[in-house]
Amino acid sequence: MAENSRPLVLVADDHPVNQKIMGVLLERMWVDVSFACNGVEAVDAVKAQSYALIFMDIMMPEMDGFEAAFRIRMHEFERGRHTPIIACTALDKERVKEQCVRSGMDDFINKPISRETVREKIENWARISLDVLESADEALNRVLKKAAAEEKALEDPINRSELGFLYGIEQLDDVLVLFMTVTETLMAQLESALEHRDITLICRMAHEIKGSSYTVSAREMAQLCLRLERIALEQDWSEAERLYAALGLAFARVREFLSVKRECI
Repeated sequence: MAENSRPLVLVADDHPVNQKIMGVLLERMWVDVSFACNGVEAVDAVKAQSYALIFMDIMMPEMDGFEAAFRIRMHEFERGRHTPIIACTALDKERVKEQCVRSGMDDFINKPISRETVREKIENWARISLDVLESADEALNRVLKKAAAEEKALEDPINRSELGFLYGIEQLDDVLVLFMTVTETLMAQLESALEHRDITLICRMAHEIKGSSYTVSAREMAQLCLRLERIALEQDWSEAERLYAALGLAFARVREFLSVKRECI
């Protein structure tokens, strides 16, 4: 790699919030990034372009991350190549670790993903020394310490100071607006899935909301979605409806909290 060249990383994830977060993190590290919205696009991207590293979500439409990783390995085997693939998911690590290995993935990280974790994986697997624009400089630390002092993390539905430490603050508001917009749509789809008792779709929508909620530190929403996934599999519909109602209230609290925060800026 030339001294001034920027590594190119592929992010395969169908959720716009997760894409936005990874884009923010990688841009701060002077890393170029391409996106794939499902496993099919990820495989096609690898066939058309070489990458230093691939961050692969597991649960995606059309083709999941396991199948995509396996097909990438088959393609690379014929060409004598090996691109490191890092699984990224909100699923329990022990449940999917073996399947990640069988499909040809090299490593595993849980969501929410921090900039330190992303940097570590890039440096370890792509063997690239990143000249990172550190966000934890003196000025930013003052801002974050002030925010942490003013914010009651246990009471607020979103911990903005924690997000600042994880991702930096420059594009935080854009990320949160995107989270609200995407979650509005997912909540409507989840409500419809509950009305039709569609277990597969309920679990998928709950998982999508759970992952992005963890990403933006909306932990109450994430925990409710985790419980909803489990209850749907048990077909306890009265409890599922109760959890959906609770999720709606939690989402409303997030919306109100963010609205107040914007008015205070």
